[in-house]
Amino acid sequence: MTKILPLFVFLASLFLVQCSDSSPVIETLDNHKITVKDFEAAYDTALDSISRLQNIEKKTLLEFIEKDINEVPQNFQDLNYQLQKKNFYQTYRQMIMTRLVAEKNGYISRPDVAEVIKQVEMQTIAQMYVSEQVEKKIQITDEQAKAECERLRGLDKNIANLTIDKCLTFAKAQIKQLQTREQLPLVVERIKEEVTIKRNDKFDLDAYLAPKKKVEEPANQQK
Repeated sequence: MTKILPLFVFLASLFLVQCSDSSPVIETLDNHKITVKDFEAAYDTALDSISRLQNIEKKTLLEFIEKDINEVPQNFQDLNYQLQKKNFYQTYRQMIMTRLVAEKNGYISRPDVAEVIKQVEMQTIAQMYVSEQVEKKIQITDEQAKAECERLRGLDKNIANLTIDKCLTFAKAQIKQLQTREQLPLVVERIKEEVTIKRNDKFDLDAYLAPKKKVEEPANQQK
């Protein structure tokens, strides 16, 4: 979960297109102005991205961020820290500065770097598109949430102590995870159905993808 944020911040800065707006300028890095509108858009998009890719309701994610770092499980404390607005801003501006210097030194125009950027962009689009299509298929009724809440209360005393609103939120998250697992392979299959595939019968794909066998030396030649 914590690995998503650094990747997204990198993408947000890498493909940043500065549009004119009338919001206050926070600071200027070389000739690049960071405005309130730019930063708010980047922060909101980061939350949306993490919410989709990690299958977490945005409302729940925001509640998680608002908690004191000592109130969240240790394995989630890094994410809580990174998504604090003041910390996100420092990461955001550092990525912009890195981008500016990389451009000055011709790094981004290198063919090998361009290939990596293309690959990361393709992976991100694929992840987000599939996640969005799955999201459209998820339906959770109030009755389902209430039933799941009661079931969970009977299994875990910590959940039993939650308020009804928090219990329902937790129950919806559990149902959403289950429905996501069910819908994911169906969505992937539907995507395949929308693509026309024409195989080259003259190309042996199995042979091409097969692992290369190691050539072993005869026993009498081994030291």
